[in-house]
Amino acid sequence: MVVTFDFDDTLTRNRLDDDYGIRYMGLNSETIDKLKQHFRDGDVVHVVTSRREYLKEQGLHNYIESVVFTDGNLKSGVLKHLGADIHYDDDTEELKALHPDTKGVLIDYETGEVIEEI
Repeated sequence: MVVTFDFDDTLTRNRLDDDYGIRYMGLNSETIDKLKQHFRDGDVVHVVTSRREYLKEQGLHNYIESVVFTDGNLKSGVLKHLGADIHYDDDTEELKALHPDTKGVLIDYETGEVIEEI
């Protein structure tokens, strides 16, 4: 199975801060655990993001087949090309645009929890 994850607000947590704007809160342990479990289950894991992020410092590079950058475009075309069976994302627009063969999993932006499979 091919499984893909968004990066910002899916594998990581951010929050709005009145003084600093968006503040990085660290990794989202719930989705990181899911990523590692998919890897252990033998799934091929990709990170698909519109932003360039450095995953090696978080120790996640060993679990990920590749990082694909979308340069701000919707991810659906890239996910179809990768053959994604499941995609985790905090953005409902991204999830609504998925190919019918790809199951979407919505991540709550504020809590980081897996809240719904679409």
